[in-house]
Amino acid sequence: MRIPFLVLITILLLSLQVQCNASSFGRDKETNILFYLHNIHAEKDSSSVLVAQNTNATAHPRGFVPFSYVYVFDDVITDGPAITSKVIGNAQGTYIGTSKDGYTILMAIDVEITHGPFNGSSFVLFSRNPLRSTRELPVIGGRGAFRMAQGYGMLRTVCVHCLNSVNPPKGDVIEYNVTLWHH
Repeated sequence: MRIPFLVLITILLLSLQVQCNASSFGRDKETNILFYLHNIHAEKDSSSVLVAQNTNATAHPRGFVPFSYVYVFDDVITDGPAITSKVIGNAQGTYIGTSKDGYTILMAIDVEITHGPFNGSSFVLFSRNPLRSTRELPVIGGRGAFRMAQGYGMLRTVCVHCLNSVNPPKGDVIEYNVTLWHH
């Protein structure tokens, strides 16, 4: 009878220790950041550039990013959907066409805030990004105020190949609504 009691006490103590460690890890601040990423595919001064492709890959006729294409980007982020909105930072990273239908990319993105209370801080999102709908990318870390951050970003395409006067003629605008837990 003593052994099951000792096992129960050991499990209880381990459970309490795990809960204490999780709460002392520093998830005490929650921050929500809404911004718009402007990915420009212009002939001159493009913010997104194709750096590799497989010549044997066949692009899907209705897909967005051909299978095996690798892009790097350095995009401006603003507080509104228009390119003339206030710039609050930039986003740098890569995306790779990882689906044969052209509707899914693998994305690694470092978002740096350059204005406001989080000036100089950044966070990283990394995951599969299915381009057809609203999608979710996990936050896997950061630096500055967002050191060791976790969270998620909800992405929504505002427009593709925007053709109005406030956005670049070959620019995509993506809304990011990011929730972060950090120290």
